[in-house]
Amino acid sequence: MNLQRKLKLGLLALAIVMVAAAVPANAQQLYRATFTLPFEAQWGSTVVEPGQYSITVEEALGQKLIRVHGSQELVMFAGPSSSEPFGDNGKLVFVNVNGLYTLKAFNAAAIGQAFIFPVHKARGERAQVITVGLGSN
Repeated sequence: MNLQRKLKLGLLALAIVMVAAAVPANAQQLYRATFTLPFEAQWGSTVVEPGQYSITVEEALGQKLIRVHGSQELVMFAGPSSSEPFGDNGKLVFVNVNGLYTLKAFNAAAIGQAFIFPVHKARGERAQVITVGLGSN
């Protein structure tokens, strides 16, 4: 009986992995832009080096994915978002926390959405805001 249970759990885990692998293949691209990152920056738990990048917003199975392509590849689920005025160019908003620029927001003006990212900082600490413009593709 224990072997049967392990087999069922193994098959369930395999099915979950296969579904997760299929999501990027079926994703519809909603937004694409390019940008030059002039400084080292933290995106979630990853530190990204300065350089040329492209960014896309894709939707698959009702969930939005943000992909960053360049010297490093990142994929993250889009967190909370808000409506923004439609426009031609988007922007990335970073805050300088303890000397490290951290992504705070990604405004995808062409699709009228702004994605917000958590920024952790010490109590009472002031953060310098830096904006990086996005070029349309």
